[in-house]
Amino acid sequence: HRWDQLRTRATTTISVNPFMSSHLGRLPLAMYQSQQERHVYTFETGYVDSGVPTQYAPDPSPPAQAPPRRRLTPFRILVRVFIGICTFIGVLSLLIWLIYRPRTIQMAVDSATLWSFNLNSTTSPPLLSYNLTAGVSISNPSKRVSVYYDRLQVEGFYQEERFGRAALPLSFQGVRRTDTVRGMLQGSSARYFDNAMASGTGVFPLDLWVVGTVRYKYGELTTTSASTLSVKCPLVLQLMEASTRVECIVISS
Repeated sequence: HRWDQLRTRATTTISVNPFMSSHLGRLPLAMYQSQQERHVYTFETGYVDSGVPTQYAPDPSPPAQAPPRRRLTPFRILVRVFIGICTFIGVLSLLIWLIYRPRTIQMAVDSATLWSFNLNSTTSPPLLSYNLTAGVSISNPSKRVSVYYDRLQVEGFYQEERFGRAALPLSFQGVRRTDTVRGMLQGSSARYFDNAMASGTGVFPLDLWVVGTVRYKYGELTTTSASTLSVKCPLVLQLMEASTRVECIVISS
């Protein structure tokens, strides 16, 4: 009867030696051994030892946790808003440029005549008397951009000293248009010029600058902020002789 209970409750097949079967009732622990494996069974715990260490599956690793999200402080919100505005303005400017393709204003002095240029060195500082006329050609090569000249004037420089200025009569210029305006510099100026100009050569290197402020019109949209226009026209003039055409250098527009 004890043997039948062992066979019923055992989890594996056990080889029994007939010689050991008579001593099962006396032992609290039944031990049976075969050539291939050894099984130990206890009535109290019901644990079967096959002689081979039991391998347990490792505990599953906990799922990776996402890094905590940063809190949006007022400073970070302002930075994001600033970056968004700058990005929007940049994209809008790029689109406008790709659509309208604005081009730089071009200028040239078609002809300039120096009627008089006299230095009175007896005064302190020396007094310069001048009379200069120049025809300036202004071109807007853009196909879709018009130009507003809020302020436009010509200035004369000799030995890096300005000796006179005059306004140019141009306020608006349409697309792909060229206008010729005439500027006249006449008067006197007290500056510390080098007396070498009175050497009698009659050749005077002058710089004619065209300066002003301009706004651009892109279709129906006109810029509200004005840009500075600065153009340099280097001239070498002789008294009472008209110069040839001189291309000007656009510094800013």
